[in-house]
Amino acid sequence: MKIALFGGSFDPIHNGHLALARGVAKILAIDKVVLMPTATPPHKLKQTDTDGDVRLQMCRMAIEGDNLFEVSDYELKKGGASFTVDTLEALTAEYPGNSWYLLMGADMFLTLSTWKRIERIAKLATIVTVPRDDQNAAQLAAYGDTLRMLGVRFVICDLPLVPISSTGIREAIATGGPFENCLPPAVAVYIRAHGLYQNHAAILPDEQIKEIIRARLKPKRYAHSLAVAEEAKRLAAAYGADPGKAYTAGLLHDIMKNTEDEAQLQILNDFGILLDEVTRCSPKLWHAISGAAFIERVLRIDDPEIVTAVRYHTTARSGMSLLEQVLYLADFTSADRDYRDVDVMRRLVDEDKDAAMTYALAYTIKDLVKHGRPVHPDTLEAYNDYIMKKDVTEYGEGQTE
Repeated sequence: MKIALFGGSFDPIHNGHLALARGVAKILAIDKVVLMPTATPPHKLKQTDTDGDVRLQMCRMAIEGDNLFEVSDYELKKGGASFTVDTLEALTAEYPGNSWYLLMGADMFLTLSTWKRIERIAKLATIVTVPRDDQNAAQLAAYGDTLRMLGVRFVICDLPLVPISSTGIREAIATGGPFENCLPPAVAVYIRAHGLYQNHAAILPDEQIKEIIRARLKPKRYAHSLAVAEEAKRLAAAYGADPGKAYTAGLLHDIMKNTEDEAQLQILNDFGILLDEVTRCSPKLWHAISGAAFIERVLRIDDPEIVTAVRYHTTARSGMSLLEQVLYLADFTSADRDYRDVDVMRRLVDEDKDAAMTYALAYTIKDLVKHGRPVHPDTLEAYNDYIMKKDVTEYGEGQTE
């Protein structure tokens, strides 16, 4: 049999999921599509996540009477975060002799070369994806050359995508908007009957945020977050920003830093966040984007200043708000930092904010160039923004080696 594995949070499963799977199955003559809800999506918290049994039930209701589909509770029973390669190995061992296909979104496809044990995945399954538009189709085709060198078998199916997202459905329900037409009828009735997606978590106090990040970060990264929060509060007071917001942003800025790359890609996919080409090639930038989505959509911290400060704390950008600058500089000068020019940076933040920003951006760009890494356009635009404000002389002698 030709079997396609389609995994995801399915929170909730919607008509777009089913249309995509049916379209792929028709093109590739797939015999069976296995829907597999994930057990513990890394962007969920226990108090905000929809229970796995509920998501499983909605999947079963969505495909009732359709023999193309089957629902698997493998990852839910296994518990914890799961990697695609481990799931495929378990399935192929349990059901030998079948040809497996792995269905995924276009953005995830464009990062396959970074996945854990991609060579093993390539032996176990053929990757299937669907482009968003003609430009995206060209990107997928070009990226295919990289995947072929890794031995990855793949198919790019030309299908029209249904513009529906689980995030949009949850937000519509929470705000009282229409959502039933996006869902299989039985799923819509189930959501109404059980009052799903209607409760928002209260804004969390900093002490509770500390407990959340402590559970998600390694000890050294947790200590760094506390140090950045203290420095951000100090700089905010000096620059005229809100010290309370600065402290909260400092605590949260690296909340996704220790989350695996594949898991971060799943976060971005679930929230419908598209990555530009430079960002896709720079995994170290992902945690800021997924972190901003996490604190806004999961922790329900909807203060745009805090969310945006976290979003741009790695790349910076043109036209940064005062809080964004505070967090960017606090990340450079927190008490735990010990890079060569840190003393120069600490002097500058106390003397001239704009000069400090210019110096920090120049330091970042030089370091990226030195190591042969791409420089994000946002970083270049931020640097130009500051350098054109006034002439900035060299501060110190050792910006980078």
